[in-house]
Amino acid sequence: MARVEFQANIQAPIEFVYQVSQDYAVRYDWDPFPDNIALLNGAQRIEKGVCVAVTAKSGLYMEVEFVQVMPPTTAAITMKKGPAVLQGFSGSWVFKSISPTETHAKFIYSIKTKWWSIPLLSEVIASRYFSKVIQSRLNGLKTYCEAKNKPII
Repeated sequence: MARVEFQANIQAPIEFVYQVSQDYAVRYDWDPFPDNIALLNGAQRIEKGVCVAVTAKSGLYMEVEFVQVMPPTTAAITMKKGPAVLQGFSGSWVFKSISPTETHAKFIYSIKTKWWSIPLLSEVIASRYFSKVIQSRLNGLKTYCEAKNKPII
């Protein structure tokens, strides 16, 4: 199983960063990955057990279930349905308050490819792909939060 992780400090309060990270009304403003995100089975908000369908701009489709939702510190998902090459995928976004105006964000993804896909090679390729994805998502969140959290003078 491959694991990719990126971290960044964001100049914004933890509650704000977490809210932005989980608010699908603003998600498309900062997140370069999704083309479409939809809550499934009539869900109205993110909570443990809620399933979400995500279509990436690359065409990649995945259905995930939230397995941990602990505002304002943690949101974690696991794949329920995904691309043929993936046997498993999970991700967690973890936030820690550094100060009232600064948050440490860590995005962690675990990827397991199917046995028939030459796992060692396919996990290296998947790790590279998801490393780019996770880094661009974290950079997008940081840029958005720091721009939107500016005090009005």
